[in-house]
Formats: sequence, structure tokens, C-alpha cells
Amino acid sequence: MTLPLQPVNRGPRITPQIVVGLGIVVMGLLLTAGNLGWVETYELWRYWPLIVIAGGLAKFLTASTTAGRVTGTVFMIVGALLLGNNFQVVRFRVWDWWPLVFVLIGLRLIFRSRPTLDGTGDGTVTADQVVSGFAFWSTFRRRILSTAFKQADLTAIMGGIELDLRGASTPGEAVIDVFAMWGGIEIKVPPDWAVSNQAMAIMGGIEDKSNATSDARQRLIIRGFALMGGVEIKT
Repeated sequence: MTLPLQPVNRGPRITPQIVVGLGIVVMGLLLTAGNLGWVETYELWRYWPLIVIAGGLAKFLTASTTAGRVTGTVFMIVGALLLGNNFQVVRFRVWDWWPLVFVLIGLRLIFRSRPTLDGTGDGTVTADQVVSGFAFWSTFRRRILSTAFKQADLTAIMGGIELDLRGASTPGEAVIDVFAMWGGIEIKVPPDWAVSNQAMAIMGGIEDKSNATSDARQRLIIRGFALMGGVEIKT
């Protein structure tokens, strides 16, 4: 006799929505405590780095590539250092580290000079199945011609990202993780792609202007966050 398979209980899954939701609940409780006089109002501002930590954790949870997880980890570390500085546990001032911006710009120029799969140096046309884009005070543009595109990880911080998928196709389903903070991300998709927008906007905006045809068989899932930034999907 064959017994029917029983569903495996994997337990609760921690999603970015849960992380952000908990952060909002904590902020609401702290503000209420301040209004009731239980804590000094100025003390609440010492907790503002928790926003940076929550954003980094959300990025880490939604990232499908190593680059995305590294970005999320960096945000969490910076937020923890800022929080420690506010409580005088460690000494950390962002402006002491601003020259690293030149290091980031230099590394970006170095990696942009490397040839891509199509032999060009600007990286605007590739045949990659997995794409990782990062824009910090800059613009990242990429056009994909892959016939087996699977996933992308896009992070825009005070910068812009333009991803053109109109010349690509996917074997059934593809996933794009987005994180826009004081920046913008634009994604162009083919008309035969059905878009499933699962991203969340916090003091920002996510607009889906795509027009999938009735016989669309390829599906694109958009996940992630727009934190004081914007994401636009269009055909």
C-alpha cells in the first residue's frame, strides 16, 4: 500500500515585507511612547540608522545574486556602525569615509573597460542569463539579447538603471530583484511577457506600464523595494 505524500512543513518564511512591517511597527511604538512622555522625543532620532539596517536586510533577503547579498550586507554594517555611533559605542562618521567614492568610481571605470560577451567595452549588449547592475551616483545601462534570460539583481542608489529586455526571451519564467533608494530603475520588456509585480514601494513609486498580449507565455516576476525611489516597467 502506498501512502499519500504529506506536505512538508518548512516553517514560517521571513520575507522582506515582514522585515519592513516589523520596522514600521517598532517605529510606531517608539513615536507613541514619545508622545506619551515615556521617552524623550530627541532620543528617538538616535534610532534612525535602523532604517538603513532594515533596507539592507530587505535587500539581502530579496537578492538572487552574490552581488546583491553583498550590497545588503554592506548596508547592514553601515547602519550598525551609525547606530553604534549615536549611542557612543563606536566612533563612526560617514564624512570620514567620503573619499571612498573615488575608489568606487575608479573600480567602475576599470570593470567597464573589460570586454563583454559580444566583444564591446561598454557592456550595453550582452547574452547573459544572469545580470547584476549597481548604480551609485551614476547610470547603468544594459541591453540583453539572451535567449535564456533567467534573473537580474538591480540596485540604484542616487543613480539610475536602464535594463532593456525587448530583445531577450526566457524559458518560461524570469525574476528581477530591484532595490531603488533615492534613485530610479527602468525595465523594458517584450510585449509577449506577462509581468507579475511583487515589489513594494515605501515613500516611493512602482509603476507597471507593460502591455502583455493575450497569448503571453513568458512570465517576469519583479521583487524588491523602492525606498524613496522609483521603479518603472514598460513595454
